[in-house]
Amino acid sequence: MDRTELSQRLRERLVLRAERLGLRTDEISGSLDLVRSGLLDSLGFVDLITELEQVAGREVDLASAFDTPGATTFDGVLDLFDRP
Repeated sequence: MDRTELSQRLRERLVLRAERLGLRTDEISGSLDLVRSGLLDSLGFVDLITELEQVAGREVDLASAFDTPGATTFDGVLDLFDRP
């Protein structure tokens, strides 16, 4: 799964929550922090990463994700899957 497909899947996963918070679909991108914005709590973030791991067919290091600045942003999540 490439970054574009993963981005689409991530956006689809978040759109209903975003609408409940009054965010538009086009606002779900880039530097939007998924946890600080209230879209996800920490457990929801872990669930999201787990789901994306299954879809992408690869695992990410969640421990380092929480230590990486910006890892909970939309782009940060995609970056986690770009790492070797």
